[in-house]
Amino acid sequence: MAIFTHFDFQELTENENNLNRQLQTENKKVQQSPNNSSIQNILAFSKALSVRKSDNFGYIENVLN
Repeated sequence: MAIFTHFDFQELTENENNLNRQLQTENKKVQQSPNNSSIQNILAFSKALSVRKSDNFGYIENVLN
C-alpha cells in the first residue's frame, strides 16, 4: 500500500490542473477539416476495396479498380 504525503497530493493536483488547462486551450483552437478531395479519395477507396474470407489463405484483399 502506497503512502502519499501532502506534497505528493499537492504535486498531483498541480499536474491535473496543468492538464486541464492544456485541454481547455486545445479545445479553443480552430479545428480544421480535411479537404473535400481527401474525403472523396477515401470513400472511393473504401468502395473499391474487397475483403473476402478464404478457407486456405485467411483473408484476401483486392482493390477492384
